[in-house]
Amino acid sequence: MKTNLPEEIQRIERARTGDRRALESLLSEVQTWIYNVIRRILLNPQESEDVTQEVLLKIATNLAAYDPMRASFRTWAYRIAVNHALNGKRGHLEEITTGFSGYAKELEKMPDIEIPTNELSNPENLILVEEAKASCTLGMLLCLDREQRISLILADLMGLSDHDSSELLGISNEAFRKRLSRARKDLYTFMDDKCGLMNEKNPCRCSKKMKSFQNNGWIDPNLPRFSMPHVRRLKEQVGEIQCEYEDYRRLDYQQIFRDHPYFETPPKILEELLTKYSPAV
Repeated sequence: MKTNLPEEIQRIERARTGDRRALESLLSEVQTWIYNVIRRILLNPQESEDVTQEVLLKIATNLAAYDPMRASFRTWAYRIAVNHALNGKRGHLEEITTGFSGYAKELEKMPDIEIPTNELSNPENLILVEEAKASCTLGMLLCLDREQRISLILADLMGLSDHDSSELLGISNEAFRKRLSRARKDLYTFMDDKCGLMNEKNPCRCSKKMKSFQNNGWIDPNLPRFSMPHVRRLKEQVGEIQCEYEDYRRLDYQQIFRDHPYFETPPKILEELLTKYSPAV
């Protein structure tokens, strides 16, 4: 990760002495990355907003302890976010997700409902199919334990190198690669066995599950979360991933996940934090 620039060092010093504009500038540069990681860990938008604000507050209140000689500000801030995500309270969706076998049973309980071809091509239904795809595949991430989930998010979704990912997690490169390998294997195995996006022989299709997902509250036709036309895609924001794969077949699942949105951080997160925050100077 990049090192601090002289201008950034100056902003850090000003923020340490109570300059709110400098603090806002620093936090605004890291909040979107943090929010996107947290959102993929918890999936629930409201919980993700709350946890992102907790992380930003922790960064602000610990700014006096930051040593620019040991790490860049961004690396330091991201490490705080990852540690908070690893050790924080489990989210509601995490509590009710019981692993891949339980997730498969939930999907099987939802009937396949065929949509006529002429209706499926309607813009409204095309959006809902994309909602079903994103909702279902992101739900698969919850089937991994947090250590595996965060490793996979950092490397395969956010595009960090093994070195940077292991640095954020505070573990060796070798330990990180082993953790990531297990996560990739578990996710790939499930998708290859169940998901029609990965294996065309599988009967499960987003278009067939769309109505059931809607009936069960997984997606809301009045509140699309993943398919708004102005939303940037993760692959467009993060760019190409440069890492070596132990099994190139697993590139397929990565492309599915990297077509998901890169969320803008709700402005209220930082606004509320700055309103409440009183720096110790």
